[in-house]
Amino acid sequence: MPGGRSGNGWVTCAQGHRHWGLYGAAGILVYVPHPTDQALSLVLLQRRARWAHQGGTWALPGGAMDSEETPAEAALREADEECMLDPKLVLPRGMYSDEHGGWAYHTVLAQAAEPLRVVSDSYEADEAVWLPAGEVGRLDLHPGFADSWPLLRQALAPVTVFVDGTGSPGTRPPDDSDAAPADAGRRLYAHLSGLASSGIAAPPDGVPGQLLARWYPDYVLVLDEAAAAAAAESAADDEALAASGAPRYSWNAPLAVRTAEVRIVAVTHGAQAGDVIADLAEVTPGQRLVISGRQAYQIH
Repeated sequence: MPGGRSGNGWVTCAQGHRHWGLYGAAGILVYVPHPTDQALSLVLLQRRARWAHQGGTWALPGGAMDSEETPAEAALREADEECMLDPKLVLPRGMYSDEHGGWAYHTVLAQAAEPLRVVSDSYEADEAVWLPAGEVGRLDLHPGFADSWPLLRQALAPVTVFVDGTGSPGTRPPDDSDAAPADAGRRLYAHLSGLASSGIAAPPDGVPGQLLARWYPDYVLVLDEAAAAAAAESAADDEALAASGAPRYSWNAPLAVRTAEVRIVAVTHGAQAGDVIADLAEVTPGQRLVISGRQAYQIH
């Protein structure tokens, strides 16, 4: 990373264990979720070279974090270096942090739309392959990955949060003015966009990934027509701003990390938000979390 210091080197944590990575380490669990059977979800693993530490075992792409890298930046960089995985084609969905007292290994869970072409391009690994999640436990796994795999596997199901904003304060003003619902729509969109970027510290009970340090679901924001139009304008402005400020690609530039999606859906005149959400949830794979002003949440 620009201006950062290399994290290559051994360090001893407060528990007396030796770890590779002066500033911690990060790995990436890239997966392609199966719509109905988690055991058939595909995960990307690599077999460590025989000469390496824990050689011959299966593990995730990963390595030492540089001094100014975030875990997501480090994990995506390592995947690019070791497997030639294009960081633009995966979307971070969560992060699990294994704390060892002054040192931590961060596993970034990242979703891909399909099993991308990968090539083992590192002297530290012999091969990189896609495998069904149901077969991972049968392999000779790196001890650290073996300990965390049962937890990580639970978080492979996609999660979508449906937010019913039709009953939010200001979306139905008594004077029927357009300003109040438009402002409310913009505020709700801005709030969800912030959550999509920063992530959530912990999901509600019943949603996979309870022990993840961060959680990055997609969002569907359901609004009345006027509020939805205003929110869509804000989304278009954000996209234009991001495109205009995007630097040219450079090996020295910070790695761009994709963020979760915020989709805006308008409830047309005469329709009910609950019916719209029910129809959308029916065709959305994985866990569906519904949040509204009338009830805290429902999990489907």
